[in-house]
Amino acid sequence: MEVDFILADHEVALEVKGADQVEARHLTGLRNFREEYRVKKAIIVSMDKHPRNVGPCQILPWKNFLEELWAGDLLN
Repeated sequence: MEVDFILADHEVALEVKGADQVEARHLTGLRNFREEYRVKKAIIVSMDKHPRNVGPCQILPWKNFLEELWAGDLLN
């Protein structure tokens, strides 16, 4: 069980994927980590064209992720 980044003392778990479209198989590590540590947000940053949610996981295109990060909205 691993994720790529953990922000704000386990509040946000991030997984980065180079996939054009995140699929269910890409969510395994993030889902397991989320269950173990009870993070507030579980986000996959990818090459997807549009943001979406798959269960408790948020999928963000890399541009949307950077905009939210730089605006300070990611930890809210």
